[in-house]
Amino acid sequence: MKVLHLPTSVGGNSWGLAQGEKALGLDSKVLISQQNWLEYPADINLNIQKIKLKAGRFLKLALAFRQIRNQYDIFHFNFGSSLIHFPNSGLNQFELPFYPEKAKLFVTYNGCDIRQKYPTMQRTQIAACHNPNCYQGQCNSGKLDNYRREGLKKIEPYVKHIWALNPDLLYFLPSDKSSFLPYSLSFAGIELFPPKLNNKKLRIVHAPTNREAKGSADILAALERLQQTHAEYIEVCLVENIPHAQAIKIYQQADLIIDQILIGWYGGFAVEAMQMGKPVIARIAKEDLHFLPKKMASDVLETIIHTEPNNIYEVIQQCIEDRKKLHHHAAAALEYVNKWHDPKYVATITKAKYESS
Repeated sequence: MKVLHLPTSVGGNSWGLAQGEKALGLDSKVLISQQNWLEYPADINLNIQKIKLKAGRFLKLALAFRQIRNQYDIFHFNFGSSLIHFPNSGLNQFELPFYPEKAKLFVTYNGCDIRQKYPTMQRTQIAACHNPNCYQGQCNSGKLDNYRREGLKKIEPYVKHIWALNPDLLYFLPSDKSSFLPYSLSFAGIELFPPKLNNKKLRIVHAPTNREAKGSADILAALERLQQTHAEYIEVCLVENIPHAQAIKIYQQADLIIDQILIGWYGGFAVEAMQMGKPVIARIAKEDLHFLPKKMASDVLETIIHTEPNNIYEVIQQCIEDRKKLHHHAAAALEYVNKWHDPKYVATITKAKYESS
């Protein structure tokens, strides 16, 4: 079975999943239309960011589509986008009607490709959507919410199944053909680096790709306060705007990871940290856990050190003062990530759906 994941490398998920599928015997590859600053790997990179004119980018994508359309059995889209997607120009997932009839199409939504600002604000009081500066306020007009709804309306009839990497995304997806899929990040190059929890000083790492989305203001305020009250016990490291490979080296030296505290789930950063054996702080929205397998829902509550924006200081303080607790969560993190985020395990989920659809 030949599988092509496209057209983005967001979060490194498509690459990780492709490696898992390869381990199960599938011929799985990743095509990206352009490289982002995190520089996740791909088998095919069209580099359309180097083409200035939109017409030129469209032509490049159209030629690529002509080359790939008959070469694969499965086309697995990610980040809510097919290959030729210019919604601002009325070209909403343009090539979808032109895939061969025998090809099976699937899509994975990663996060803000389907999460909608105003319905989220109505549903919950804690969300990055409440911050008008999240991702430079690009959602404030409501246009992106509409683009996402229109994108789903376009793609849904063509795909056999829809996956969501964050539980809350399933509020926006059709319940009869959608399900949760754990992150699938490649563990290649990510080795065990146990935290030095018996040292007096803990190295605490926070690595936001977008501060407003991750709740960094509350996190950094709590850390600044702790640097006054517990200066001899913590060293704070903020990781931003560097390639993924460089960031990994910094994570290796961490003793405690603080991920995100607004979304209600953890991100790929936390998955990589857990694979190194690090304890992780994040906010887990218990009201969204009914979308998960029951065992995973109970395991995550045992593993992630839960916090809310209004008690992040107290949670970090407890971690500093209770090293036994950190040892417990570090051990749980490694067991959890190997059980639920092993790319080979996640690939068994997608492979089964590829074969049964």
